[in-house]
Amino acid sequence: MATLIRVKDKFQITIPLALRTATALQLGDYLEATQFEDGILLRPQRLAGGAASKPKGIVDFLHETRSLSRTRQDIDASVADDRASWA
Repeated sequence: MATLIRVKDKFQITIPLALRTATALQLGDYLEATQFEDGILLRPQRLAGGAASKPKGIVDFLHETRSLSRTRQDIDASVADDRASWA
């Protein structure tokens, strides 16, 4: 199936619903981009370990850190742990 997709501002594309449905692509999933002589191939990738191994987005981080029961020290410790895991 060939589908025409327009490259938008900041080189973003929208994957049509039919393709998202056929590949079971979900929000937050990763695509592997491979360059070939005549084009680019995008393949959905499932990371080892499932969703827990995916990097968290800023919205998830904010929801975790905003809580009345968490102190500033708790949040600083959480940020330090996240930063340590990046290395």
